[in-house]
Amino acid sequence: MKAADLRKAILQAAVQGRLVPQDKNDEPASELLKRIQVEKAALVKNGKLKKEKPLPPITEDEVPYDLPNGWTWCHVGDITVINPRNSLSDEIKVSFLPMSLISQEYFGGHQQEIRFWEEVKSNFSHFAEGDVLLAKITPCFQNGKSCIAHNLLSGYGAGTTELHVLRSILVDSQYLLLFLKSPVFITVAAKNMTGTAGQQRVPTSYLKMFPFSVPPLAEQQRIVAKVDELMAMCDELEAAEKELDALEEHFFDYLPKSILQAAVQGKLVPQDKNDEPASELLNRIQAEKAILIKEGKLKKEKPLPPISEDEIPYDLPDGWVWCHIGDIHQIIRGITFPSAAKHNQIGAGLARCATTGSVQKEYNEAADVFIPIEYVKREDQWLKENDIIMSTANSRELVGKTCIWRENKKRTFGGFLTTLRPLGEIIAAYSYYAFKYMQATGAFNISSTQTTNIANINNEILKNTLYPLPPIAEQQRIVAKVNELMAMCDELKHVAEPPICHDNVIPFPEVPKEKDEPIAMAARGEVEGMSDQAKQAIEDLFGEDG
Repeated sequence: MKAADLRKAILQAAVQGRLVPQDKNDEPASELLKRIQVEKAALVKNGKLKKEKPLPPITEDEVPYDLPNGWTWCHVGDITVINPRNSLSDEIKVSFLPMSLISQEYFGGHQQEIRFWEEVKSNFSHFAEGDVLLAKITPCFQNGKSCIAHNLLSGYGAGTTELHVLRSILVDSQYLLLFLKSPVFITVAAKNMTGTAGQQRVPTSYLKMFPFSVPPLAEQQRIVAKVDELMAMCDELEAAEKELDALEEHFFDYLPKSILQAAVQGKLVPQDKNDEPASELLNRIQAEKAILIKEGKLKKEKPLPPISEDEIPYDLPDGWVWCHIGDIHQIIRGITFPSAAKHNQIGAGLARCATTGSVQKEYNEAADVFIPIEYVKREDQWLKENDIIMSTANSRELVGKTCIWRENKKRTFGGFLTTLRPLGEIIAAYSYYAFKYMQATGAFNISSTQTTNIANINNEILKNTLYPLPPIAEQQRIVAKVNELMAMCDELKHVAEPPICHDNVIPFPEVPKEKDEPIAMAARGEVEGMSDQAKQAIEDLFGEDG
């Protein structure tokens, strides 16, 4: 049950005598009613209340439900003064309550403005400390806008004329308020509103005659205490519901990010003590870089500084090592050319060039342009298979976005892009996932230099960015597991998409027929045709612990 429905159920149980146990030692409500009549007579005698014709007794047809022993039925008008008036000096400051300052929440109460009594004594509702305020106009009435007037300046107030004011006589004001917020009162009274559409109101005459379930005074107080306790729990439940709704809404954003986080922290696949440590891989790459520099195939650069303990963001498993991106990648900034040099189709002397728009989840050829080949100044400015293309000049949200160049075709890349070319045995797909995680968590955005609209990551920033390096064999296992889980995320997202309604008819979702879709096959019970790997993946995702 949702918190909103639970609140209604609590209020309904409260006014029906089903929320707290009855106590046979309590003074019966019938005796309380007698005392209320005596109190009203005294108020009339003292001129504080206008004498009115007694209301008729409640008939059996008016009773909506049975009451426990000790309770009784009366009219709302029997136990309240409805819409009283105040008589004050004009210079007194009082509280003023427009409808917007009255809450519809159970514990909401009200805020207030300050006015001189002279300003608000006419054409406004009057009330005093402890009076119950009830919105009488639609939709405020249906929304449960009601409260107890409290902390009033000088003890008095005035407010919108769209309020009914109920001054309780010997009945607990909090119990009266929860009755006015109960579903039985709001639902029944809403059906008896009068007026034109959008301007319907609960008439005073109807409110006065509404059947009111009166518990013994001691039980009223127990009910109020219990409702307060349960409503506080409902608030906690509602907060949890909101967190769950937010998680559900963004589930398919969080899930891939969680997979990538586990991947780069060494928590996605088990380590194997037989794997060659990443430190050995790093040593080999450094030796290979020295050879490439000697052969003139790689530019000699100043060695990157060692990584201090303070820089390390999290601990890595045994066999892993922290390094810099620049330690294991050749970093190449894209070519620059004037806008006038761009062409939309291939021609003599033109080279195909990747742009920012080319960098999507998979490479997007449609965003390529064609530029004169003379703008390509060096051989390394041609893409090589398994290069990682990064958008290094983009919006704050998209800077650091990457894709892998998987082709063996002649292609260059523009100046808003940077290629990270894995060195040695580094697996491009692992680097791609590591960079994807960095981008998703805002690491590139934070380290970038920023202008009004553009975030820029220069080569020095990239070179010095920390990189969690696993053993080469574990890189392979990580890539295989991430590929598998990302495919399942895509499939789950497709399954979770709500069907489109046509003429208020929700179509029955079609079951996918592809034999190589493990989630769909599991849903159909077709485990025989699934691979052992798919069966294990389903078990890993949905199997119970233990």
